[in-house]
Amino acid sequence: MKINKWFHIFIVFLLLIYSCSSEKNESELTNDLKISLSKDSTEVILSNIPAYVMDEFMEDSLDYNLWTNFFAVYKDTTDQEMRDFRAALQGTYTIVNGTISFKPTSVWSSNEYYFARCYTKTLLRKPEDIISTRKINSPGGFIEFEFRAKK
Repeated sequence: MKINKWFHIFIVFLLLIYSCSSEKNESELTNDLKISLSKDSTEVILSNIPAYVMDEFMEDSLDYNLWTNFFAVYKDTTDQEMRDFRAALQGTYTIVNGTISFKPTSVWSSNEYYFARCYTKTLLRKPEDIISTRKINSPGGFIEFEFRAKK
């Protein structure tokens, strides 16, 4: 009977050590959002959005102002201090195959530079990811993609 107790204690001890020592790779913990230009350069596409977030978008209809609070495209400026004060471009947001795409109302100008931002990078993290990495905020509250449209 004594050996049986020690055996169970030993197994529990090994399981505790194994569970404490296993670390998850940070790239496995969060889906890295990706912003890119479509193949024909007419739309900006936000991809790698977690399924639970896409489900929320599909259930609710967002007005234009709410979309720009999440994902917006701007004309770039040479004054770096003024970038944060630019007005978002007008356009249409669509959800297709787990991606969000933005198509501007007017055609991209090949003489202009643009940038797109997704502002809720840290909000897309699951609570268990925050606990696992022991980091509440990642650097920067948004991801950014700079581009120049091709003709």
